[in-house]
Amino acid sequence: MLKNRLIIAGLMMCLILAAIPSVLSATAADGQGTALASSSPTTAPVVVSKNLPATTTAVYSNVATKYWLELKAYPSTNTKGLWLYVDKDWRYLAKPTSNIESSVQQAFANPGVFNVQVWYSGRDIVGLVVNTK
Repeated sequence: MLKNRLIIAGLMMCLILAAIPSVLSATAADGQGTALASSSPTTAPVVVSKNLPATTTAVYSNVATKYWLELKAYPSTNTKGLWLYVDKDWRYLAKPTSNIESSVQQAFANPGVFNVQVWYSGRDIVGLVVNTK
């Protein structure tokens, strides 16, 4: 049991660390700065305004209540994906790793113990964490 919790904790850290560079690089490309929120209990970066363009899309966060995992993409030219139902809509993560797939499946198989926290922008998932309740 302890080994499983350590594995899940390690996967959560990998997911957090994997999500942060993509958010930081996206904001750097737009000429935006980032800073960690001191009042927020999450580790997601907060965008600091520096002449933001009108097309900036906000990043939201909430707990997923359903999931849909494409085990084999159809048609074959499509990208395999993970869909999570968050805030009354389906959000998409392209090419999820096998670790992400198994972590999400484990969380939904044990809903009394785990939940899946999702950061999304529009329909795209930009961050994902499996944590204990």
